[in-house]
Amino acid sequence: MSKQNTYLSYTFVFTTTLLLKASFLFGQESKVKSLKYKINHTFLNDSVKIRTLGDLAYAFSFVHPDSTIKYAKQSLALSEKTKCNWGISFSLSILAMGMHANSDNVSAIRYINQSLDLARQTGDKYGEATALNNKAIIYHNLGELDMALFLYKESLNIRKEFKNLNGIANSYNNIGNTYVDKANYPEALENHFNSLQIREELNDSMGMANSYGNIAGIYFLLKKLNEANAYAKKALDIQIILGDYGGIVQSSIALGGVCFEKREFRKAINYFNFAKEKVKNQNNLIFGYSTALVNLGEVYNEINLPDSAMLFYNEALRIIEPNEEIRGIAFCEIGIGRSLLLKNKLKEAIVRLKKGYDIALSLHSKLHILEGAKYLADAHEKERDFKQSNEYLHKYILYNDSIFNEESEQRSHKIEFNYILEKKQNEITLLEKDKAIQKAKNDFQRLLLIGLFLTIILLVVFIYYVNRYRVKEVKAKELIVQQKLEIEKQAQNLESLNGFKNKTFSILSHDLRSPISSLTHVLDLIDQDIMSEEDFIELKQNFRAQLKSINILLDNTLNWAKSQMDGELNPVKSNVNIDLLIERNFDLFQQNISDKSILIKKEIDSDLTAWVDTNHLDIILRNIIFNAIKFTNKNGQVTVKARKENDRTIIQIIDTGKGMNKDVLDNLFTYNIQPSSYGTIGERGAGIGLILTKDCIDRNNGTISVQSQINVGTTFTISFPIN
Repeated sequence: MSKQNTYLSYTFVFTTTLLLKASFLFGQESKVKSLKYKINHTFLNDSVKIRTLGDLAYAFSFVHPDSTIKYAKQSLALSEKTKCNWGISFSLSILAMGMHANSDNVSAIRYINQSLDLARQTGDKYGEATALNNKAIIYHNLGELDMALFLYKESLNIRKEFKNLNGIANSYNNIGNTYVDKANYPEALENHFNSLQIREELNDSMGMANSYGNIAGIYFLLKKLNEANAYAKKALDIQIILGDYGGIVQSSIALGGVCFEKREFRKAINYFNFAKEKVKNQNNLIFGYSTALVNLGEVYNEINLPDSAMLFYNEALRIIEPNEEIRGIAFCEIGIGRSLLLKNKLKEAIVRLKKGYDIALSLHSKLHILEGAKYLADAHEKERDFKQSNEYLHKYILYNDSIFNEESEQRSHKIEFNYILEKKQNEITLLEKDKAIQKAKNDFQRLLLIGLFLTIILLVVFIYYVNRYRVKEVKAKELIVQQKLEIEKQAQNLESLNGFKNKTFSILSHDLRSPISSLTHVLDLIDQDIMSEEDFIELKQNFRAQLKSINILLDNTLNWAKSQMDGELNPVKSNVNIDLLIERNFDLFQQNISDKSILIKKEIDSDLTAWVDTNHLDIILRNIIFNAIKFTNKNGQVTVKARKENDRTIIQIIDTGKGMNKDVLDNLFTYNIQPSSYGTIGERGAGIGLILTKDCIDRNNGTISVQSQINVGTTFTISFPIN
């Protein structure tokens, strides 16, 4: 393996690791805002709130571990309060990830084990798969690759049980990344193709771009540059459409790596600089920035400008070390060691190379070990320490043979061929199946149509004649029933109206005869000089009240008769001033008011109006005010209030009169009239006034209600539209 090929292989792996994290952070920023808004501004039940708090905690995983811990603890507290077992397991799993991100791995392992145990005890398969996956991530980052691989596969098997396709795709992806770190590229490629196939079925654009990028990285490591270039461009096309800056930077660095491998250093530098500038001022893509710096350092080492290379490596270390990105630290140390080796500073070079090599050994990272061994062998050879040089050279050859061999090359070809073949075969199978199904459908439909056509012709003829007879029969029956109902209704109305008419004329004949007879008798007494003028004056008040009552009674009777004729009382509406109309009616009854010394109170806005017929409202007010005066004792009080309420005008007429019992109230607006009641000084009526009042109110889209109490008084409340 050539020197530049070896280094570039690792460079791209380092790029993939960090940029996947950078891309994740960029996507999570908008998710954090969305989840915070959901928690703070919407009502959530306990179950949804637990899930939302957990999702928010996970969104902070690589951005701000303290926030991950904070929100995971809130989710855990709510889960424990509501005794929600799945929520407790879920929250503990996220809390473990926060502790791991905060470098508290002892707590992380404790919490993830508690999560896993609870999920298993409660039969929560989804929670068990999640806990296993997160536990695998922790061990993966700690360099325990075999344990991570075992846990990832356990999670995958459970997810397959309940067919969680998105989870299955993610498990294959994680397993593939672990095999990359183990330098087992054929296995890595197979798992990433499995993940890609599911993501294509789900039409998961972001996931597909992720898989394309991972596959490109593996082909790069296998020195299949054309394939690496093709898959990187596929990833880039999707990332541009999605506006995924982290992904765009990842693919740009991958394409720069291909140019590097082809010895097109100027193009490689352009790609890496483009990536660096793209994310320079974006805190959420800081790992992308450091990755671009590392790749630039590698280019400048390759073109023998070690001083420039060391500037880039040291700047990358300044970013990587606080974030404890151990693999990145290992690579930077090896890169700086190589720069020092180019400057012939052998002792310093060996120190830096050994530091990177030791980190690689602790991580079991074959690529890091390979790089460190190669340049340590070169450094010791220049120092004339051939024993050490041969030891490191032996390790280099050993790891190189285990990573790159003919079997791996052939298997990678076979995996891609199988993926493409399976994809095409599935398409052909589906197409042939669709054609067979369609042909069967067409044949069946053709036979069905012929049979249906003949059956329909017979049925149509039969149904036509049957329906023709039934329609006539049904129509005849409906007509008879309708006519019967109309006749019965008319008979009831006629009977009701006839009874009302008889009662009305009976009351009219009595109430008209008595005052007129009395008046005639008095006039005879005056003519015979039997009654003096002083006696007549004493009776005049009573006669006036009775005549006023008779006048209103006759007006009501005439208006009621008109209401029974179509169109005679149809309203002509306008904006009517309430205050003026009430004042006019009080003027009409001024003598009655004075005779009984009744106190009149008004609480009305002078500009208040209602959308009614003026004559109708006059009839309504005249009858209600007359009744209020009629049944109020001397020195009593009548109050009229009017106000605007929403889109209606409300009028209340309140008296302190005799009041009514329940029976009278129940029949107040019906044709079941009672014998006329006399007023407190003998005023008369036929009981028709309130029926006419109700009719006028209904015709003007109004409402009326009555409250009354014996010897306390009565309140009439009416309302009409304002406009």
